Amino acid sequence: RIVPNGVDLSAARPDHARPHERLDILFVGRAEGRKGLPVLLRAFEALRGAGVDARLTVAGATEQEVAPLLLDIEGVEVAGRVSEEDKWRLLGRADLLCAPSLGGESFGMVLTEAFASSTPVVASRIAGYRDVVRSRQDGLLVPAGDAVELGEALRDLALDPERRMRMARSARERAERFS
Repeated sequence: RIVPNGVDLSAARPDHARPHERLDILFVGRAEGRKGLPVLLRAFEALRGAGVDARLTVAGATEQEVAPLLLDIEGVEVAGRVSEEDKWRLLGRADLLCAPSLGGESFGMVLTEAFASSTPVVASRIAGYRDVVRSRQDGLLVPAGDAVELGEALRDLALDPERRMRMARSARERAERFS
């Protein structure tokens, strides 16, 4: 029997004002290559270029680390390193958590934290994440490193707030499995 990592459901702070009119995307992680932040930034630029009103908040990386990766700062907010309390607040506010990791993730604790916050995820289809996300139920899984597929998944969810709400409910239910 495999016992997964646990998430503290009582720490979650879901914002019940979601979904927002402007798509609020959150990335939580360091600015290291395997976390896939450059892939997300390319997908986000294409999303905004397609006319989707969206904001991307980057938590866990500093402005100095993110700046060289940006072609356009418009719509990107770099929160830097955040406290646990701020991380939970950001997870609860976001419409989507995006986890574009390229590999090397054994589980993806931030995915379960997002689920606890009633926040669906768009993540890479990698081993550790496939064990957490039920694609098309509480999130979407896309090929690792594919900014085009990632951007299309974000656009599809941006244009369908009802689907995001269904996924948010399913995400919170899924979090129970990891409590």
